Amino acid sequence: MAFSATDAAFEGFRLVRRNPLALVAWTLLYALLTLTTVFSLARVAGPMADLIVKAEALEGVTRPPPEQIMALMADFGVVMSQVLWLAPVSLVVGAMLSAAVARGVLKPSGDRFGYLRLGMDEVRVLGVTLVLGIVMGLAAVIGMVVLSVVFAAAEAAGAGAAAIVRLIGFFAFLCAFVWASVRLSLAVPITVAEKRFAFFDSFGVTKGRFWPLLGMAVIVIVMVMVVQLLSVIVSLPLQVASGLEDWTFGSGQDAEVIMAALDVTNPWVIGHAVVEAIVAALTVGILYAPFAAAYRDITGRAEQPSD
Repeated sequence: MAFSATDAAFEGFRLVRRNPLALVAWTLLYALLTLTTVFSLARVAGPMADLIVKAEALEGVTRPPPEQIMALMADFGVVMSQVLWLAPVSLVVGAMLSAAVARGVLKPSGDRFGYLRLGMDEVRVLGVTLVLGIVMGLAAVIGMVVLSVVFAAAEAAGAGAAAIVRLIGFFAFLCAFVWASVRLSLAVPITVAEKRFAFFDSFGVTKGRFWPLLGMAVIVIVMVMVVQLLSVIVSLPLQVASGLEDWTFGSGQDAEVIMAALDVTNPWVIGHAVVEAIVAALTVGILYAPFAAAYRDITGRAEQPSD
């Protein structure tokens, strides 16, 4: 099967049209995660607001006692530990959705539960995603360090040279990051399709197809931006009505205002969470499905056997 970048870019819409119940399942999962997050934040909103007030009071002291600073840091740690579990849960949900979208494209007949599972596919997807994220993060840090050294040397050579070197260095760093991202973009579909940890196998599949894949990614990103922009029209009034627009933890507002904005019994909060869940679920399909379609079309891989 020939690979068409423009055709693959719209695979997310085809997937949702083919199985709209999948979008419902993804939305329910996202809504559950969102409401759980809101409920957990509501539990720590009051203590966190009190700690912020104490921290601001210590800022006005010339030499605050070390024991008070240590006690405040310990209290912050205790409060934050109550919501830290949300991070791994979010990663697991992300792996479930990534695998579900890839499964929906590569094995459309296995559509029960909106392609959602919690098994070895999700474990492998989570592992591959974490490893590649760490590798890309470390590469970015190393690249920034190298650029800093080069920029420092250019500064010593003169202001004119420094400006040119900064422009070239930034462009080279951006190009390298985009190149690596595109070449690794099929890691999740390969992992799901071949049922193994495929950390760097994407390099082989994407060889010679960088520019079509980059074009597909650009189209996908534009579509996601359009969907996000349109969603603001619906979500912003709900966000304002729920009170979520009016505060941040560092705003110094009263804890009661914060807790009211995070009240899961407030229908506006629930409505906002549902709208955000629908948009997030649709975005996942639009964003991930094209890469699974690209893998399918490049390799000619058909339906996969059941677990």
